[in-house]
Amino acid sequence: MDTDQTTLQSFVSHEDLKTRGTMRIRKTLALSLLLLTAGVASAQKPTHYSYTIIDYPGAFNTGVFGINRDGQMSGTFFGNDGVARAFLYSNGKFSVINFPKADRTFGFGINDGGSIVGYYIDSDDRTHGFLYDGKNFTTIDYPNAKTTHANGVNGSGKIVGSFVDAAGVTHGFIHEAGKFTPVDFPGATRTEAYGINDAGWIVGYYTDSKSTIHGFMDKAGVLTTVDCAGALRTNLYGINKSGQISGSYIDRNKNHGFVNTPETMKLNIPGALSTFAFALNDSGEVVGQSVDLDSVDHGFLAVPDKPQTPQISARMDPDWVKAGLNGFKLNVRGFGFAPGAVLHWNGAARPTTFADDSNLTASITPEDIANPGTALVSVVNPDGGASNVVVFPVRSTPPP
Repeated sequence: MDTDQTTLQSFVSHEDLKTRGTMRIRKTLALSLLLLTAGVASAQKPTHYSYTIIDYPGAFNTGVFGINRDGQMSGTFFGNDGVARAFLYSNGKFSVINFPKADRTFGFGINDGGSIVGYYIDSDDRTHGFLYDGKNFTTIDYPNAKTTHANGVNGSGKIVGSFVDAAGVTHGFIHEAGKFTPVDFPGATRTEAYGINDAGWIVGYYTDSKSTIHGFMDKAGVLTTVDCAGALRTNLYGINKSGQISGSYIDRNKNHGFVNTPETMKLNIPGALSTFAFALNDSGEVVGQSVDLDSVDHGFLAVPDKPQTPQISARMDPDWVKAGLNGFKLNVRGFGFAPGAVLHWNGAARPTTFADDSNLTASITPEDIANPGTALVSVVNPDGGASNVVVFPVRSTPPP
């Protein structure tokens, strides 16, 4: 399994020759991402992006992998039981999505109608793609595949993803009106399709004969290699109606998210070890996943040209406390903290010491932790900017 799939989860045979003979003839081009401005030439380049951490309450790991026109988000979280579940995040509320009787469910793309695609693992440890329309689930399995992942879906219901054939080779696919079309970048040893816009343009990545990973775009059957300048590897994950692309790349320092607007802009969560940009909507809002200093995954939303609010972006220290003890000092890590920022415990301010823009310490009273339960922790800057809300456990016994 490659590094990106490990991050997402730490978070088949080919069709017969007759079917493959009907595959669209695909041409290839190669160019740097900096030159890939077709369809986005009129886009206004943002001066910056602000970040909001999107974590499923109490989850150990969270990734946000889809966003639609209305700002609804889809993704995957891991509970403390280690089980993966898909979610929909809409109007500030989370809804859990579990494929019936599945052991684990992973949510990925979402379209403007609110339909979500992803994959699930059954009780026999077999992996299947799925489509969820808000009421009903449909299994999406490439014929005779060992595993199938559904990664992206557009407004007309066209789905893209990947499958593993009987020889263990990974291929991309398009699924439309019940029919599958394989997507293989010429000469590649592995191809994965991830994002699709309403015009049918597809993005993904492939591995060449030298084991180097490149992004690609498929525009009406013309396949184009897309590499970030100076990158050791490039992965494309999302594309919107104007042709803006989101993805990630690795240089000699670390993994960065990016969006071309039309020029390449890095997306790095402050203080994170790695940042992955997965999907973007037609307004240019980007969602993804970052890895903090404790190797915990957090989802995020990046919005162009919006003022940054304080954010709690790493695990608090301690990350739980036993009920009935005396008060304690709670260390909060994040970014965007301003001098005079105050920690709120269940909505009430607590005495707070400002260390720097990424570290605060607050005094929590014995009354605050007298009984087992959970507290809602947030940070508010002097200008009124409020952070995301993080669940803090007060336990009677240590966690399992």
